[in-house]
Amino acid sequence: MPNPKEIRQIIRARRRLLRKQECEKNSAAAAAHFIRHIALIRCRRIALYLAADGELDPRPLADRLCQLNKKLYLPVLRPSHHKALWFSEFHQDDRLQPNRFGIAEPDIRHRKPIPAWGLDLIILPLVAFSNEGTRIGMGGGYYDRTLAYQLIHQQWNRPTLIGYAHEFQRLEALPRRRWDVPLHGVITECGYQQFK
Repeated sequence: MPNPKEIRQIIRARRRLLRKQECEKNSAAAAAHFIRHIALIRCRRIALYLAADGELDPRPLADRLCQLNKKLYLPVLRPSHHKALWFSEFHQDDRLQPNRFGIAEPDIRHRKPIPAWGLDLIILPLVAFSNEGTRIGMGGGYYDRTLAYQLIHQQWNRPTLIGYAHEFQRLEALPRRRWDVPLHGVITECGYQQFK
C-alpha cells in the first residue's frame, strides 16, 4: 500500500484532471444526497470549507443550507495555537480575507469564532478516505489537532464529522495512526455512507 504522501500525490493529480463540468455535476449530486438525510439536515450549525485543488465543492450545498436557514461556518486559523482551527460564522456575501497561507477566511474581528464542539456538524475536505472512516487530509494535521478531544473523550461525539469527496477518492483501506480522528460518514456524488 502506498504511504500517505504517495496517496496525496496520486489523488491530487487525479483531482486536477477533472473537467469543470464533471466537478460541478459531482458537487450538485453530493449536495442532493446530503439534503435527503434527515439526521444531517436536522443540524443547525454546520461548518464547511472553500474548495481548492479539485476538491468536491460544497458551494451548491451551502446554497441549499442557506435556504433552510442553517448557520454556516468556515474554518479559521487559531492565532494563538499552532496548527489548530476555530470556526467563524459565514454569510455568502461576507468579505473574506487571506490568512497567513493565502487561504480566504472570515475576519474574526467581525464575528467571534467558536470551537469545534460548538458546532453540530463539520463537512471536512479530504484527499482520500477508507471504508472504515479513516481520512487522509493535506498533511498539515489541522483538523486532527482541532478534533483530538474526540479521541480522548469518546462520549464527546459533537460535532458529527462528514467527509466530502469525489467517489474516486475512496480507497479500500488506509492505515489509521493514533492521532487520526475518524469520520462518522462520507458523502460523494454516489451517496452517503455512515461509518460504525
